[in-house]
Amino acid sequence: MIIARIHNKFKGLTATEQKIASYVLANPQETVRLTAKELATICDSAPSAVIRFCKSLETDGFSEFKILLASEIGAEGKQDVSKLPSFSSSDSVKDVFDKVFSSGICTLKDTLAMIDFSNAERIAKVIKNGNRVFLFGVGTSSVLVVDAQYRFSQLGFNVTGCTDALFMNVTAINMKEGDVAIGISHSGRTKAVVDAMARAKDSGATTVAITSFENSPLARNADYSVCVFADEENYPVEAVSARMAHMCLIDAFTMTLATMEYDEFEKHVTGRNRILEEIRY
Repeated sequence: MIIARIHNKFKGLTATEQKIASYVLANPQETVRLTAKELATICDSAPSAVIRFCKSLETDGFSEFKILLASEIGAEGKQDVSKLPSFSSSDSVKDVFDKVFSSGICTLKDTLAMIDFSNAERIAKVIKNGNRVFLFGVGTSSVLVVDAQYRFSQLGFNVTGCTDALFMNVTAINMKEGDVAIGISHSGRTKAVVDAMARAKDSGATTVAITSFENSPLARNADYSVCVFADEENYPVEAVSARMAHMCLIDAFTMTLATMEYDEFEKHVTGRNRILEEIRY
């Protein structure tokens, strides 16, 4: 999806390209009717900047970009789907709830549309065949690390979650070939996670990045990466619905792993359910 691609590459664009991107996101239907020169004039830039913007989105040029944009608008059937809701001080509680839930739904749909399922299958196989799995994440991503550790352990994996900067780096230097390091970071620029992943790779581990920005250091330097739709341009707090997409991604990998060796994993889940019953009234 070209609109999702603009969001995910937004931070990696130049200031001029970001200005063009912002106009396109706000006015997708108008954009498909413009020439490169007209769009450049509106954005106070040069036609060459528009072409560079299109190249940054991995299209051949403005013509292909407009075709992709027009197809997406037509498929969605309405312009609003391409725009995440912005928030203001005048919003009522209902307005805020409506916008957050609407944004979450859009983010999940856009993330699903972005996923390369061949790549996702390769990542699932890497995790499945790993000797040990280590998860790295801090801040808001630390919650996702704990959740992923719990879900993978239910399936019988030897998995460790690391949410402390010192602990994850010490852990990383002691990893071995056959181990798998999974770094989770919305921005993909969290130093502790990026550094730990680099050390894990140097130690011989296979590295997997889960982030919202494919051009981030975390994604660029990992052996495998998977990205969710980035929504933060319109949010006053970081990664509200992107965090939800990260969690859904982890759930999807969990269920993919469960289906790869269903009979074996079913035994682990049955044992898990028995334990849960024992701790409930």
